[in-house]
Amino acid sequence: MSQSEKFRTYQPSLPDSPVPDPCYKFDMHVHSGYSSDSINSVDAIVKSWENNGILPLVCDHDTIRGSLKVYSAIRKKDPDIPLILAEEIMTIDGEIIGAFLTEEISPGQSAEETLDEIRSQGGISILPHPFCTYRRSAITSEARERISGDIDCIEGYNARILRETENIKAVMHARKYSKPVSVGSDAHTPFELGISYVTLAPFSTQYDLLKNLRAGAIVFRMTNPKIHYITKVVKAVKLLQPGFSL
Repeated sequence: MSQSEKFRTYQPSLPDSPVPDPCYKFDMHVHSGYSSDSINSVDAIVKSWENNGILPLVCDHDTIRGSLKVYSAIRKKDPDIPLILAEEIMTIDGEIIGAFLTEEISPGQSAEETLDEIRSQGGISILPHPFCTYRRSAITSEARERISGDIDCIEGYNARILRETENIKAVMHARKYSKPVSVGSDAHTPFELGISYVTLAPFSTQYDLLKNLRAGAIVFRMTNPKIHYITKVVKAVKLLQPGFSL
C-alpha cells in the first residue's frame, strides 16, 4: 500500500463523507498578529470568516489575546458561536494547544503540568504537528509517547507540514490512541486562511466538539513550503516593528 493510500485509509472521514446539515466549517489552527511570527490582523481573520464561513481556532503562541479579540468580534455578529479562547503553549517538551480556556497558561512548564492546567480550566488539549521534523518547537518524541493517552485531540492534518508522511504518521497515531483528529491551516499569513478545515455538526461545548470531530468531513490542502521563508521574514520585521500585521 502506498503512503497516499495509507493516508486515505486512516482518515477518520474522507472528503466525500456526508456533510452535516447544519454544519460548522472549522480551521483548528490559526495565528493572529499576537503571535511573533504572524501578520494576520484580527480584522483579516474576522473578514475571512465572514467571507467563507470558516470558523478559526485562534491559538497564538503563549497568549489568548488574539482569540479573545477575534471571538469578541465574531460573537457580536453571531452570538450563537461559542467563545473559544485558545493558546499554543510552549512547554519544555514542545508545543501543546489548549482550547476553551478561561485564562492564559504560562509557557515553560512540563507537558504534563500544562495538560493539568488546561484540564483545571475545563479546557481541551490538542497535540499540534506531533511528527513535524522541521519545527524545533514540535513536541519531542519522548513526550509525545508519554502524553498521547491523556491528550484530547491530535492534529492529523497540518497544512504547513513539509512532508506528507508526517501528517500520515499523525493520523495513524491518533487512530492508535482512539483520539479525534483536527485539521488546521496553521495560517500565519492572510492567504493561508481557510485553506484547510473540517466540516462538522455544530457544537456549543468542548465535549460536543470532540464528539462531532469523529464524524467530520475533511478539506485539506498543503501550503507551499516556501511559506516558511516568509515566516522568517515576518519574525525579523516584527522584531523591528512590533505589532505589524495586515
